[in-house]
Amino acid sequence: MAQHSPNSNYLRKMISESPVRYGHIAGLTLGLTYIVMLLGAYTSAIGAGLSCPDWPTCYGTWVPFLQPDIIANSPYSALQIFAEWAHRGLAMTAGLFIAGTAVGAWIVYSDDPLVKWSATTALVLLPFQVVLGGLTVTGNLKPIIVTTHLGVATLILLSLLTTVLTAYLRNRRV
Repeated sequence: MAQHSPNSNYLRKMISESPVRYGHIAGLTLGLTYIVMLLGAYTSAIGAGLSCPDWPTCYGTWVPFLQPDIIANSPYSALQIFAEWAHRGLAMTAGLFIAGTAVGAWIVYSDDPLVKWSATTALVLLPFQVVLGGLTVTGNLKPIIVTTHLGVATLILLSLLTTVLTAYLRNRRV
């Protein structure tokens, strides 16, 4: 059993008294990541992979819908632009949840290497996924980049699934 510092004991106590459990956050992260993947597939299926032609912004702005001339002058439909823009925004949100899930694993499951390292694996893969997302756009949807982007997303999803299932099967109440 790992020895805990007074600060980590305080964090563990504070987390254990919270109505939101680690498994809830990890499960939400898993679901959110899956939705990002589905939205990415949808974006690709409707031909919207390049509807935001630059990266990380979309037409040089974070919210292209605040500038109607962008939508009016784009060769893509508003739906296509929205799908790509939403995929990026949701991916950023999922990235923050992945970071929180990894940090939480080290606090709540400090003595469980599988929970800690599966969550950490998702976090370590995240920067590669972000770079691949950018290269997908700037590389003009090269098949090898798009396929690798999906492959890394799948590895992140599997890492999070391992985290969630292991935490659930350990039957911890935190």
